[in-house]
Amino acid sequence: MTVDLVDIQHAQDRIRPYVTPTPLAISHSLSRHLNSKVFLKYETLTSTGAFKLRGATNKLLSLPEEQRNRGVITVSSGNHGRALAYIGKELGVRVIVCVTEIVPPEKVQGLRDFGAEVVVHGSNQDEADAEARHIAESNGLLFVSPFDDREVIAGQGTIGLEILASQPDLDCVLVQLSGGGLMSGVAKAIKSLKPEIEVIGISSLHGAAMLESIKAGHIVNVEEKPSIADALPGPIPPNNRYTFAMCRDLVDTHIQVSDEQIVEAMAHILHNEKCIVEGGGAAGVAALLNNQEQFHGKNVAAILSGNNISSERAINLIGD
Repeated sequence: MTVDLVDIQHAQDRIRPYVTPTPLAISHSLSRHLNSKVFLKYETLTSTGAFKLRGATNKLLSLPEEQRNRGVITVSSGNHGRALAYIGKELGVRVIVCVTEIVPPEKVQGLRDFGAEVVVHGSNQDEADAEARHIAESNGLLFVSPFDDREVIAGQGTIGLEILASQPDLDCVLVQLSGGGLMSGVAKAIKSLKPEIEVIGISSLHGAAMLESIKAGHIVNVEEKPSIADALPGPIPPNNRYTFAMCRDLVDTHIQVSDEQIVEAMAHILHNEKCIVEGGGAAGVAALLNNQEQFHGKNVAAILSGNNISSERAINLIGD
């Protein structure tokens, strides 16, 4: 079973009372820079500051009342956990979030601020994931994958519907590629309605598990290293059910970006769009700035996927 367009359309109807559509606005600076039309999707303007609210909301609203009463648990680098905690508080659902030791402190505090119970465990996503599943089994909680879940994928796919409703005549859409929940949903929506639009996956230079797995034809292990885009690198569990196949089949091309390129993109977005974004949120703009010929004369959309970074850390990274 996979995720179909109708699942994404149902998700759009389901989450509408809780998730306000975000703007897709032209970037005059990037458009001039690339001699093209570049549109930015401001997922930074959701109630939790990232796209993850869509999938988390769709998931909790899809649960039977009995499971809502028992609660849920997840593993997250921050944004999925924040989203699940936020909507859990709105709906009265207990939420526990497991994070690794490398997750930035501001993201951990953000989880607690939104009402989550936080468990810090392990040096990588696999270890945190195993701990979360152990707690779930021991306490009758439902484990909610941050990406490999039908309702989560369908919720993220509503971004694709909104992009096409605003700008149906795009040539390509740049989407961050990590575990594949965002990419699977957005790519499915776009390819179902406008298959001629090129879908481009943006991965980190190191630890790009999904990209390396697609290259290999099967899921492979990667070394997880600290990155300014901490939501992008990291492993994919071998029991993946949805996102590997969907990303393999739906993504047309791939671009990798370095931490240095991401920081430059963060600075560009701050100075020109007057918006603070986290590392992963700037990955699409980093790809545009460093592959200008590829996008010359095209109509392009990129996603500012989140702003879960403290202003102090952003300023320290960007400098002057």
